[in-house]
Order: sequence, then C-alpha cells, then structure tokens
Amino acid sequence: MGHPVDAGARQRLLEAQRAETEALRRVETAAGGCAIARDRMRAADAKLLEAQRSLVRTSGATRAAVLLGTDEAMLRRDLRRAEQAIATSDTSATA
Repeated sequence: MGHPVDAGARQRLLEAQRAETEALRRVETAAGGCAIARDRMRAADAKLLEAQRSLVRTSGATRAAVLLGTDEAMLRRDLRRAEQAIATSDTSATA
C-alpha cells in the first residue's frame, strides 16, 4: 500500500488509524471484562455445586430435591454434569 500524496488524504488516513486503534483498545478492554465475568461465574457455579453437594450429603438426594423445589433425577443429573465438567476442566488445565 502506497502512502497518500495529498495532505488531506494523509490526514484522513491518520484519523482512520487513530479511530481503528481506539476501537481495538475498546475491544481488548471489553474482552478482559468478559474474562473476569467468566471467572466469577465459574467461581459462583463451583460454590453452588458445593452447597448442593453438602445439602445432598446432609439430607439425601430426595429431601434435597424437595427443599430445592426440583426433581430428584434432575438434581442428580445436574450434580453429575457439574462434576464431569470440573473433572474435564481439571484434566485440560493440567495437560
């Protein structure tokens, strides 16, 4: 790509490059915010999973499901899926 010869064209190119740089900076900032939110969500999910496990250990799956207002099979399935997801992420984190 050649350099613009006209002073006006050079000025427009510089302005476009500045705008592009600023837009890219905003994208990177937003991506960082999303990463922080995902980390917080993972931490919240882990806390929820541990609280549900504790309730199931304390009260049993049937009673825990009643207390949580959910179906026992669904509670067991959700706990199993969450545990599998954690095991998968632990495995990929160490790989």
